Amino acid sequence: MPVAIALRAVDTLVKLRGKDKDLVVDFYGGEPLLNIETLMATVDYCRENQSKWKVNFHFLLATNGTLLTPSVAKKLLNKGVQVAVSIDGPKAIHDNNRPFINRKGSFDTISSNLKEMPKTVVKRLVGRTTVTPFFSDMVKLYEHLRKLGFERIEIFESEDACHKISPRQELSFFSTEENYKLLCKAYEKLALRYIDDVVSGNLNYSKTFFNRFFKLMQRLYYSQEVSGGCPAAKGQIAVSVDGGIYPCTSFLGIKDFELGNVNYGFEARKYERFIANTNRRFEHCQKDCDLFSLCRSTGSCLNVNYFFNEDPAVPHKKSCALFAEKLALAAASLSILSEKIPHRLEKLFGFDPIGKRGNKLY
Repeated sequence: MPVAIALRAVDTLVKLRGKDKDLVVDFYGGEPLLNIETLMATVDYCRENQSKWKVNFHFLLATNGTLLTPSVAKKLLNKGVQVAVSIDGPKAIHDNNRPFINRKGSFDTISSNLKEMPKTVVKRLVGRTTVTPFFSDMVKLYEHLRKLGFERIEIFESEDACHKISPRQELSFFSTEENYKLLCKAYEKLALRYIDDVVSGNLNYSKTFFNRFFKLMQRLYYSQEVSGGCPAAKGQIAVSVDGGIYPCTSFLGIKDFELGNVNYGFEARKYERFIANTNRRFEHCQKDCDLFSLCRSTGSCLNVNYFFNEDPAVPHKKSCALFAEKLALAAASLSILSEKIPHRLEKLFGFDPIGKRGNKLY
């Protein structure tokens, strides 16, 4: 993406912000560190103008870690960029999931970069693991990230969305009924480990992003809506390298969902049509789902709905079932914590970084 397009994307975000004062700029790829010039120029542009615009910018970056040298990491963190590093497990697991184009594994390169960083720097990074059926033991994956020095951790299952996938690629997703049961069992073990770490004081909301369990429990604790719905085109937009505006990163490049271009503006009619179409999902959910009073929306993202049902308004049943499973685990975890540490719950859930990774923790 050229610098000019990136700066126009920021201008578009500011223009569309409504009453929001906290704005998040997320650098997403591919690999964002391949274009460090545009990345840094965008951050500087935001910082130079945020007082004039009367907003606060937060910056997120997801990287595969191969180009995240100690000097680059320090520079990004010093500029206020929150950095998530994708590490999918020990060497054999990670190299299977994330090889270079020559099929050589990338784990050793990432590991070398991390070893050269001071521990204080690694603690400010986010360790992010994508779980696949090749290795679904989330507790061991969690422990591996902790051993690498990460305090802030994200764990997510692979989602078969955003693209049409081949039979070989299908193996990377929890597509079969057997794999789905395996995934649910893995989340149950993870929740139990999570409870132990919270009780012992080794895990808390302000430092660790633990598969959104904290957010689910927090909203149950405060009797809030749990999901609030997929934020595509409502709370977020995505901009492609040519300036195209889309509802979210998962819709990038699908011209039917292009809502305008930063070079000529946002097309209100396309936006209104997208919102009206996707709002039809409430008809399905309100009628058929017992959890609608909590979720108030589909448990699946609009892009997943589109790729499985060819309609973003038709919920993907498997995703909804998994959301219900996570919600049940969050409720059970909250119940156990209420018994074990009732005096610490308010402090545990009182910290709310506007629901995003771009919070200031350090």
